[in-house]
Amino acid sequence: MSGMCGRFAFQGDHWPEFALDVEKPSLEPNFNISPQDETPVIHLNSQSVTITSMQWGLRPSWSQKSTMEPINARIETVESKPMFREAYHQRRCIIPASGWYEWKTTPRGKVPFYHTSNKSEIVLMAGIYEQWSNDEEVLNTFTVLTQDATSDIDHIHNRMPVIINSEEAILWMQRSIGPSLPPTIDVHPVSREVNKTTAKGSHLIRRIRTLFD
Repeated sequence: MSGMCGRFAFQGDHWPEFALDVEKPSLEPNFNISPQDETPVIHLNSQSVTITSMQWGLRPSWSQKSTMEPINARIETVESKPMFREAYHQRRCIIPASGWYEWKTTPRGKVPFYHTSNKSEIVLMAGIYEQWSNDEEVLNTFTVLTQDATSDIDHIHNRMPVIINSEEAILWMQRSIGPSLPPTIDVHPVSREVNKTTAKGSHLIRRIRTLFD
């Protein structure tokens, strides 16, 4: 297994305390956010907390438009990769999520599992962002930072998003600290319907029965 699978959910009804009074883009709950989709991203603008709708898949300012825009960057190597290095030092961000999906390989095929924090109704995933433009458009894009999965979920997948503690989020975006220890994660199997990027609805995160229930 390699990078984190590329799906997550955000209902938009819970926000971290430090962003409660910040103006937010209009959004509908999305239970199947996929690469190239737009979603709210929290970042700093002149040291003020700002929320901007951004496209998932990093496109640096110097890059050409491509179908290979990365949705993940490994925290262990982000500072050594030219594509990510400057953004990691200058443009850190946080992607709010209700939870994310990973797929486990089983004898019956790949089974999707939904992951959430067992202590919070929102997950703050660490990311980096860029602004790209040409003569016709300006585009804000981001990628999610990943790390080795913790022992409570590594039986599902060997990678997970880097999760930022809400109390440390602003310091992390200011580049004053690195990521802290991740929280304990709850995980449950969900319908394979989420495999389709066109699938929508809250039923996608609903626990399904398995042979072991």
